[in-house]
Amino acid sequence: MLSLVLSAELSGVNQLRPQDTEDDPYFYTFKVQCTSCREVHPNWISFTRFEQHEIPGSRGEANFVWKCKLCQKTHSATVTAGPNAYEADEKRNGQKIIDLDCRGLEFIEFKPDGEWEAKGTESSTPFTGIDLSDEWYDYDEKAGDEVSVKEINWDIFQPVNPRPYLQARVGTEMIVRLKWGQTEYKGTLESIDSYMNVLLRDTEEFIDGKNTGSLGLVLIRCNNILWMGSADSVEMTELGLK
Repeated sequence: MLSLVLSAELSGVNQLRPQDTEDDPYFYTFKVQCTSCREVHPNWISFTRFEQHEIPGSRGEANFVWKCKLCQKTHSATVTAGPNAYEADEKRNGQKIIDLDCRGLEFIEFKPDGEWEAKGTESSTPFTGIDLSDEWYDYDEKAGDEVSVKEINWDIFQPVNPRPYLQARVGTEMIVRLKWGQTEYKGTLESIDSYMNVLLRDTEEFIDGKNTGSLGLVLIRCNNILWMGSADSVEMTELGLK
């Protein structure tokens, strides 16, 4: 699975998304790489989420089917979710636009060919035909102010397989947040089992941002965990910890 992620500075507009309907589809344009031989296709490729192509030697279909010229293997990709609207965010955090199920290939670069749309934040004025190949500016007559999309950045994100990620961090300090009660634990990762249950030692407990004491060795069942990460890569204030 891959996700196309957008971050941008929106001024005066919201709900930025591709103009993508079955009658007028958006063509998603990528550079593609074979995961078997690492060959990169020399040209940009484009496809829509509405078109379907047969996968040779299979009963399945996909939005994009590609045969690598170097290793002669056939690969495919399909849009599984989206397009999602990009919502204005003061921190300009990245937000997923589409999710892709990729089999044997990776998309390594995105080009925003095609038109996008948005709405005025205060006026709900519709803006169409937005070109995101560069910064975009317009004027909202109802709001009486300029609107823009700036500092545009694209990323292709591949979710991390949690088991090898955690196994590689045994012996390091981790932060674990539970699904309820505003409860977090900070401790050294002792071990992780096949069911993804986590064992921490030298554990400190935090509830509503307050340190409630040291618990020592703690076993946390995986179905109770909302989020976890390395303590050295997370600001304690991001989790509400003091």
